[in-house]
Amino acid sequence: MEDEKTLKQLIIEQLNINYDADKDKFIDGFIDDYIQIASDKSNRKKDDKKLIPYVKNAVVQAYNRLGDEGYASSTEGSQSYTFIDIEEKLAKDVRDIRLLP
Repeated sequence: MEDEKTLKQLIIEQLNINYDADKDKFIDGFIDDYIQIASDKSNRKKDDKKLIPYVKNAVVQAYNRLGDEGYASSTEGSQSYTFIDIEEKLAKDVRDIRLLP
């Protein structure tokens, strides 16, 4: 049976060519932060596998925004980008899988 991939491995695979090994420490920090938020907002344990897709998406978004922290939008050339609040979106998304106390 094939070993399950870790959350960090899944994130690195999703980042694909955007992954930079020099920024690897950011992934670990984002994972810790977003697992805590997802766990708190969903009333699930930190190791609950149902949190993985939500945390993975939040970490990838945060990693891709490195250098643009604090901005609500960004424009490069003719491209305009509007940023969402990653923590707010994560909290909203995990409400669907929330366990009632």
